[in-house]
Amino acid sequence: IERLLKAHAHGVRVIGSSTLALCHLASGAADAYYQFGLHCWDLAAATVIIREAGGTVIDTSGGPLDLMSCRVIAAGTREMAMFIAQEIQTIHYRRDDEN
Repeated sequence: IERLLKAHAHGVRVIGSSTLALCHLASGAADAYYQFGLHCWDLAAATVIIREAGGTVIDTSGGPLDLMSCRVIAAGTREMAMFIAQEIQTIHYRRDDEN
């Protein structure tokens, strides 16, 4: 979190619901969101909504989103998403498409 505050954030919020947080991002009420451990069913619809609203959704490695990887960065701009990808350490969860 300390490294992310270099982005001159006004605050850091944890609202307890990934779906609500992603919708806040799509509506412009938040600038960015990242999470590890979300499943494909948590991300699929929100990804469409964010992209339709002009936002960016990528993998925490900075590459294209892989819905099965259980990790995501969503941001209002690609620049913000890439900044977050460079500052965080990726955590590898079991993929949703693994048994």
